Amino acid sequence: MRRILLALAASVSLMAQDHAIILKAARLFDAKTGRVISPGQVWVKDGRIQSGVAPAGAEIIELGDRTLLPGLIDCHVHLTMKAGLDELAQMKESKADAVLDGVVNARKVLEAGFTTVRDCGSGTNFGDVALRDAIARGDLEGPRMLVSGAPFSITGGHGDTNGFPNDIQFDESNIVSSPEEAVAKVREWRKRGVDQIKIMATGGVLSNNDDPGAPSFSPAEFRAFVEEAARRGTYVCAHAHGDAGIREAVEAGVRSIEHGSLMSPETARLMKQKGCFEVPTLYALESILEPGNPLHIPEGSLAKAKAILPLRRAAFKAAVDAGVTIAYGTDIGVFDHAKAAWDFPLLVDYGMTPVQALQSATVNAARLLRLDKEIGALEPGMAADIVAVDGDPTKDIRTLLEMPFVMKGGTVWKRPKDGMASRTP
Repeated sequence: MRRILLALAASVSLMAQDHAIILKAARLFDAKTGRVISPGQVWVKDGRIQSGVAPAGAEIIELGDRTLLPGLIDCHVHLTMKAGLDELAQMKESKADAVLDGVVNARKVLEAGFTTVRDCGSGTNFGDVALRDAIARGDLEGPRMLVSGAPFSITGGHGDTNGFPNDIQFDESNIVSSPEEAVAKVREWRKRGVDQIKIMATGGVLSNNDDPGAPSFSPAEFRAFVEEAARRGTYVCAHAHGDAGIREAVEAGVRSIEHGSLMSPETARLMKQKGCFEVPTLYALESILEPGNPLHIPEGSLAKAKAILPLRRAAFKAAVDAGVTIAYGTDIGVFDHAKAAWDFPLLVDYGMTPVQALQSATVNAARLLRLDKEIGALEPGMAADIVAVDGDPTKDIRTLLEMPFVMKGGTVWKRPKDGMASRTP
């Protein structure tokens, strides 16, 4: 039955891409200028946004009092992570289980309006590569993916298996202890199909016996990762909470800082100078501290989160004030993937305007991923990744928490529950 459904989905997808579709709504968000255009209209064919006049006989989809937006982009996801597992349940999850979780989570993220994601770490022996490729072939439903494989860590750092008995053996192929090892690992990960390199530049919150504020790799190791990634046609994104680790990673030339929780104004200015992006993942930290601990977070991690949260707002404000380019990212996998849009209200609450928040998940994110000629704006020639929300999100960012319409690559994946007029003139 599953194969039959996939075959039907594939045939519907092909039909949707082959014929012309006109989308009409009350408004359209121009992500590059930040302007809202009324009324909004886009026509697509062959999976692309088209220019000029649509042909006679094109299907017209009337979306009413909604706003058309580019398909959203999340630059920090973990599709193969399952939120809410306690430590024992995590130990019992096999790599195969995690990849199957990814199949379910990919659909959740697409339905939330995210048509492209960057996966920032999967301990599945490159199961994220297989998931990406299956979605790209049309075998599975989900967003366009860029993947990292397992993130690189120092011995005892965030990304290592700390706090377990010594006689329990884990896969430690992601542990790096010298510049030479960094070079070799970048080459191997690229050979295995990853799109970018993820490193752990400081300790973390959801790890045992390490300090989120402490830097991890040496300056020489940071440089080795960055330089070899560039030679292999890609870049490095760096998990970093503490200011010293952020600064060392930025000085080495990483393309993005993930989290940036304890960043100083001086380091924020350095990021601006170097053209380094920040991917803030604000809701993840708050979700860890939800009353009743529904995510089953260990006490040690709760203590870390409680220490960091009061400082988080000032660090984010420092980045915004310095003019650092913010790219949207959530860390979903820490919390449920259906909540992929929940960072938007926090971005505004922490100091961005609604327009800036929208741009973080469209044009800014596309630039970070080096896909700004393909996605992130509603312009002729771009991929027909288009979503629609009720009302005007530049006035109420919370409209993004409900996503009634999703098109990816010219195929409609989600339609409004209240019905949607569709006709052929």
